[in-house]
Amino acid sequence: MTKSIVAIAKDPDIQVMVDQVLNELGGANTLIRKNSTVILKPNAGHLGAPGTSINTNHNFLRAVIRAVKAAGAKRIVVGEAAAIGCNTMECFESAGHAQVAREEGVELYDIKSDPDLIKVQIRDARSEIKHVMLPRLLLEAEHIINLPVFKSHASMVFSCALKNIKGVVQDKVHYEMHRTNLAMAMMDIWAVVKADLTIADLIYPAEGFGPHSAVPLDFGCVVASKDPVALDATACRMVGLDISMVDYFEAARERGLGTSDENNIIIKGKTIDEVYKKMWLPYLEKFDTWPEYNIMHENSCSSCQSLVAFTMEKLKALGEYDKNQDAVIVLGAKKEIPEDIPPEKLILCGNCTAKYRNRGVAVHGCPPSEPHIAWAIIDRMDQTEIGPGFRERMAAEEPIWNAYIDKIVEEKRKTTPSKDK
Repeated sequence: MTKSIVAIAKDPDIQVMVDQVLNELGGANTLIRKNSTVILKPNAGHLGAPGTSINTNHNFLRAVIRAVKAAGAKRIVVGEAAAIGCNTMECFESAGHAQVAREEGVELYDIKSDPDLIKVQIRDARSEIKHVMLPRLLLEAEHIINLPVFKSHASMVFSCALKNIKGVVQDKVHYEMHRTNLAMAMMDIWAVVKADLTIADLIYPAEGFGPHSAVPLDFGCVVASKDPVALDATACRMVGLDISMVDYFEAARERGLGTSDENNIIIKGKTIDEVYKKMWLPYLEKFDTWPEYNIMHENSCSSCQSLVAFTMEKLKALGEYDKNQDAVIVLGAKKEIPEDIPPEKLILCGNCTAKYRNRGVAVHGCPPSEPHIAWAIIDRMDQTEIGPGFRERMAAEEPIWNAYIDKIVEEKRKTTPSKDK
């Protein structure tokens, strides 16, 4: 078996790191054809300002654009399909990607708004996604370069190379992917949209309750590979995450997409031991992290999953967690909900649950506004819009939440070993 190469760079200068990992893989000139069209696929799925690590670092995007330009690309397109309910162009602006694109003279591309779609069959589909409508531009471009940020994620423990390619599909497919085996559905998408190269942002990867309430960790690395499975597995080893705890890797093995086996991966540049830093990734037990609550999350999307996970911790921060354990929290499309749940206990999150709104406490939105699920649980009142008192209540809760997270991070730092044995 041919071994996969993963390059790791660590340096204060982002451009230096990008150039180093490309050189370790043979150089940008050998990876990118002259006069080609190159699609750059960062993570810009949610609103999140530079410095939050919710999205790919904007200066990292700039460094990749410059490296691709230097290799002689004719057309560079920064493309994304933001999460369900999110506006891609607004996310680009929020992340700083739009400003970088304007300054560097490259295109911004909202994959979700492109009407020129081609139906692509997925051979030997392992999930219920048997075909997908994909933009002609994406299929005809000579190169796709995947630019994820490594971050904690409610639906899949972490997000990096493999999950980032999920952002090339329309909202309808996003929704359908969450109604089947999500890990396998992502691998089915990879079977028809293969990025030539992944360059991952581990400059300030996001630990904690991501993607909505992430804590940037000063890690200072860039990682690159032609094999997204090998890259993700290596990134996990760099941050102390046991890959056997993540569904991605078995699904990728079944699909034959790459290798996660250390014996079949060649590390170039820095070693894992040289850059190792344990990250706080609290979603290993997923919703079992909060066993006191009945959370019905089947068929839900990552946006609502992340919001509910954030809500559980916010309830703890506000001293409301123990008081509200009678709540039954529902997210995602459901064919039926048990009839015996009292209306004041049934918390219906997001527009997927709209048909049941007369049966409980409704939280409107796709996705709902960040604090509304917590307020619905605390107040047992419908949450429909950003109305009077919204900003004042948010402002009052923010220092309480920040102090709670700071305390957890401080405790984690005190107890984290320098290297797992």
